[in-house]
Amino acid sequence: MELEWSKKKLLGLVRRAYRGEVMLPDFQRNFVWSRSDIEELICSLLEKMFIGTFLIQRVNPTDVPFKVIPIEGANKVNGGFSSRPEIIVLDGQQRLTSLFYALYSPDIPLKNTTNPYAFFIDLQELCKDNIESAVFSWSKQWREYKALLDGNGKYILSELKKEKILPLTFLADDDEFGDLWHESFKSLFSREDARKVKGYLDHLRHYEIHVLSIPLTEKPEDIAILFERINRTGIKLSIFDLLTARLYKFINLRTEWETAFDKKYWLKQIASNDIKNTKIPYYIIQGLALGKGMSIKARDIIKIDSTILNKESWENAIDILENKILSRLFDVSEYGIADYRWLSYPSMISIWLGLFIKAENGEINIDVEKINKWYWSVIFTERYSGSTETKQTKDFKDLIKWLNDSSEIPETVLDIRNKLGVMKIDTRYPGSSIYKGVFNLLFRKGAWDFYEKDKIKFSAKDLEDHHIVPKKFLENKGVDVDKDIVLNRTLILSLTNKKISKKAPATYIADMIKIHGSEERVMEVLEKHFINKEMFELLKSIKEDSPPNEIKEKFECFISMREELIKNEITQLVGDRIKD
Repeated sequence: MELEWSKKKLLGLVRRAYRGEVMLPDFQRNFVWSRSDIEELICSLLEKMFIGTFLIQRVNPTDVPFKVIPIEGANKVNGGFSSRPEIIVLDGQQRLTSLFYALYSPDIPLKNTTNPYAFFIDLQELCKDNIESAVFSWSKQWREYKALLDGNGKYILSELKKEKILPLTFLADDDEFGDLWHESFKSLFSREDARKVKGYLDHLRHYEIHVLSIPLTEKPEDIAILFERINRTGIKLSIFDLLTARLYKFINLRTEWETAFDKKYWLKQIASNDIKNTKIPYYIIQGLALGKGMSIKARDIIKIDSTILNKESWENAIDILENKILSRLFDVSEYGIADYRWLSYPSMISIWLGLFIKAENGEINIDVEKINKWYWSVIFTERYSGSTETKQTKDFKDLIKWLNDSSEIPETVLDIRNKLGVMKIDTRYPGSSIYKGVFNLLFRKGAWDFYEKDKIKFSAKDLEDHHIVPKKFLENKGVDVDKDIVLNRTLILSLTNKKISKKAPATYIADMIKIHGSEERVMEVLEKHFINKEMFELLKSIKEDSPPNEIKEKFECFISMREELIKNEITQLVGDRIKD
């Protein structure tokens, strides 16, 4: 079977899939990529990283050798969809379908979700070269997404420009995007920054893939056998996959990972109970590299050899990770991580692992108190929200110096201590490490539900982030405040949240007193949610008939006091604030 090499524009194939000219053989597997997989693919395209080759067969639309199916969602978003295949994709379905999903936004739930998602690029983050944090997705049921739409379900351009975010759907039509960029988005940046942002977007728009084409004359049964041989996994090649292939003589990485996943409880937790989450074994390999003084950049990790990564070193790393690191990290009273959803940066395990490997080799002594100060500093500065490998390498080196010399305080720790005095805890994004960090503190303090007489950590999978001054109450009263800020949120049982609903704080506080038997007991509950006596009195005074201006004043006072209480808690974790 002779194959022909060529290059094709990836978005060109996506657009042809929309028109029914690029399709899949019926024996292809289902679309299995998650939203994080799609985000990573978009990041790779923005950075012009190699995403692998595609295998296709050119066909005669009137004499197709297989039963064919559309790229998932194509016949739903294109009302005039007509099947007229000219190209059948044999290898590359997941990548092609992922980009189709991002560009055409079909109302189809992704893996492990119940809602469809929309994908965006944060142009401001792109301008800062923070590729990883520039690409994000929102459920179409989230209020953040709905706030961008008008009554007809179309994006409000002024809202997008205000936030400097670009929906990936705007790239579906290249000509329209060109006009839109020059008319609306280009002016949001300086000339130099606009050129940089446009450069990244052009990487994606004009990205070319390497394509292997099977001649039209090949028999369908031979093509099906070839497909099965080259595409058994149905997932993209990651660096972990490439290492698995390259080091097979020394260690079967995939088998070792699957064995560890099946046997290790905490390892399964940090992998989100998903054996296909090969980011975790990749972080383990990074930890091995750090422990041996090697760079953890992707281009260097791919060169790792059997002196660093072998069956013995892998098994030792798994044992250290499970018994000395993860069993500690998932201690709710220490880090407030009730399950994997509340862990901000799984990638931090590479640093932990590298340190414990060095300690095992007698190069350093572990001081968990110092490591904890670094850990909380990372969380509350959102240090790893963007590209992380350079920061991780620096943090690792800084931690080694600090462990050997207490005067060598890491930059990360100094940074948070400097910021604490003026720091604003004003995020409203549930995925941010500050947002999760505040909730970690609640778990750490052993917070109780408002109505049920039990700690929230025992119901971690059935919690909702409740608005302390209920959102609907504020909206119904016409109070113009930042109601979605994390400082107005806490964790309680979803059932309790439904019972409180749109009640005034005074009303549900009265309910709490009846349930718990006294104000003193209610105060004990609320204190673990960073609500002190003075704030308790404020909540009691916000009643159903309180005037809007009074509610606003009390709300803002409450938020200010809660912020200071949380900052005091952070100070206890990272060390004293640095005063001017």
